Amino acid sequence: TRDMNLELAEKVVVITGASKGIGLATALGFASEGAHLLLAARDEDSLMAAAAAASAAGAPQAATAVCDVTVDSDVARLMGIARERYGRIDVLVNNAAGKLPAGEFSDITDQDWLAGWNQKLQCHIRACRAAYPIMRAQKSGVIVNVLGTAARNPKPSYMSVGISNAALYNFTKSFADLCAPQGIRVLGVAPSGVTTDRWTRLINSRAPAEGKTPEQLQAEIDAALPLGRMARPEDVADAICFAASARASYICGSIITVDGGSTQGVYL
Repeated sequence: TRDMNLELAEKVVVITGASKGIGLATALGFASEGAHLLLAARDEDSLMAAAAAASAAGAPQAATAVCDVTVDSDVARLMGIARERYGRIDVLVNNAAGKLPAGEFSDITDQDWLAGWNQKLQCHIRACRAAYPIMRAQKSGVIVNVLGTAARNPKPSYMSVGISNAALYNFTKSFADLCAPQGIRVLGVAPSGVTTDRWTRLINSRAPAEGKTPEQLQAEIDAALPLGRMARPEDVADAICFAASARASYICGSIITVDGGSTQGVYL
């Protein structure tokens, strides 16, 4: 028999959007496995705090890079820093994304739509394009795209998020087909709602308008879910670490759904 050793010790892991929420939880997960980290986000102070937490959690090295994933030159610089500092990239976790247009369909302009694609869809493609030559030269690597279950749960009020995630599902599979013969695994992890700081701010702003306390509103949302609660960032981080690990070495081109059973329907 063998134990569930993820074999992530000494691996070089680049994580975008690493200073908060899912990204921070993922950084701490890889840190506890002994991975070397390069953490990327836009805010330097938050990054430094994340790096300190990762070091305390066991990362032998936790470097940082201020990076806006909507900017080509920032992403190219990020991958260059990884190569200069560590000589390789074993894992890329594509977690960061900007804001997508929201509101009434008739009020969202064509330019809003185009800007939104750069904030979400193109961020993942941009990072993959920058990491691809490095991993191709190594003949190894894993790319984990953090997506969203809105891809399979279309709603008029959530249209831009659903469309962009559906496109990223397709991109993840097609890019996996391109990369697999070169020894590179590409796959996705797709959570539904997660109790991040961003979610807490949303609940705090919604509750008064509905005549409830934030605690009451959260309790109602939790009660409607199959497992009786929303996902924690650590739930998603655990799936990401597994997906990147040697124990998932034959999972390629798939999307791992982390939604507590909330997605309706069967998808083949």
